[in-house]
Amino acid sequence: WYETTGKDEQVRQLSNSQGVGGGGSMDTPSKTFLDIKNANVQDKPAYFTNNATVVFVKKDNCMYTACPSADCNKKVIQESESEYRCEKCNKVYPEFHYRLMLTAKLADFTGHEWVTCFQELQRSY
Repeated sequence: WYETTGKDEQVRQLSNSQGVGGGGSMDTPSKTFLDIKNANVQDKPAYFTNNATVVFVKKDNCMYTACPSADCNKKVIQESESEYRCEKCNKVYPEFHYRLMLTAKLADFTGHEWVTCFQELQRSY
C-alpha cells in the first residue's frame, strides 16, 4: 500500500483546532513523545501536537456495550436477557448501544505511545 499510494497521502490531523477532548487550540505546542515523557506530566492532561504514524491497531475489544442515554456513554452490565444496567445513571435499560473504542500504537522519531480513540474521533474520518 505505501509504495503504490500511501507515500503520496497527505498527513491528516486527527483532531480539530479545539481538540476533540476540548483541550487543543491553534497555539498548542508541537512536542515529541520523548518531550512529554521527560516533562513527567502526571496529574493533569497535557495538550500538544505531534506528527506520529499509526504502527499498530488492536482489533480485539474495539467495541463495548454502552448506556443508551445520550449524555452518558458508560459501559453497561447485562442484568438479564433483556436488561442492561448503567451504574453511572443508576438505571436499567431494555437495550444498549455499541460504541467504538480504538486502541492504537503511535510512533514518532523519538519513541512510541499507546493511545485510545473514542467514537467521536473515529466518526470524524
